Amino acid sequence: MTRHELNINGIKWVYINKPSSKDIEKIKDIFPFHPLVMESIVTPTFHPFIEDFEGHLFLILHFPIIYPGHQANKIAEIDFLITKKTLVTITYIDFPRFDELFRALLKDLHLQEQFAKMHTGFLLYYIIDRLFQAHMKDLDFLEREVTRIEDRIFEKHGRLTVEDISNVRRDIVDFRRPLKSQLSALASFREKAEKFYGKDFGPYLLDLSVNEERIITLVENQKEMMDVLYETQTSLMSDHISQIMRVLTIFSAIILPLSLVTSIWGMNHAVMPLRDGPFAFWIVMALMTFVGIGLLLFFRKKRWL
Repeated sequence: MTRHELNINGIKWVYINKPSSKDIEKIKDIFPFHPLVMESIVTPTFHPFIEDFEGHLFLILHFPIIYPGHQANKIAEIDFLITKKTLVTITYIDFPRFDELFRALLKDLHLQEQFAKMHTGFLLYYIIDRLFQAHMKDLDFLEREVTRIEDRIFEKHGRLTVEDISNVRRDIVDFRRPLKSQLSALASFREKAEKFYGKDFGPYLLDLSVNEERIITLVENQKEMMDVLYETQTSLMSDHISQIMRVLTIFSAIILPLSLVTSIWGMNHAVMPLRDGPFAFWIVMALMTFVGIGLLLFFRKKRWL
């Protein structure tokens, strides 16, 4: 549970992580937010949401947190309680990327002059835009992983397990799921925020929409690429297994008649041709060799080898 406040040029940013009941009461003192808003911020919400109320907006967005390796990914929810002069942001899990945004604005006077002006819209744009820029770095990481998988698949002696592919596919799905579901919410937010802040703020809202659409387009391309690579890997593994089974089948087909020959000459009868002669062993061995070579030549002629 943490709460930070930043006041710049009459613009206030209140950042709360893991809100307690005291934090909820503090928010009520900041602005008379609608009761539905206050009810919604008590616990996390699993879906994006945007609604306009008298004198304020309420926006819920979700941002994926991708961890390299086999660690499970997370989805960070940010609730935005928006008035003209005050912005309250609430997170429910540790979100280092968001903490860095707050610290950067706290220390950088140029950023303060650039985004803390007129109303909270520019501050809101700063937060969401920087988070989208961070997503581009996530996409770069995922692109490197997709390229690594592709190279390993087509390496002659590359070793790649289904788990390797599944981990990358999971990262892409975890990255894609929250962003795609909130496309419509951002489109609705763009319309409501333009009425709230004025038409002059429209280009900033358009820029946010364009950036998210670009991110989703890129991750969709990566998803399609991984689907193709997965099918390719499955086909290559299936072909490899088929080749192994073909060799084993041919080996079994050669061994079977040889086993038949040895079984016949191993019968316990009083009289058996070629069994008791001085050259019986070598005659049987020659016969088995002839049968084995003949079968190999036959399989070769049929292009089974």
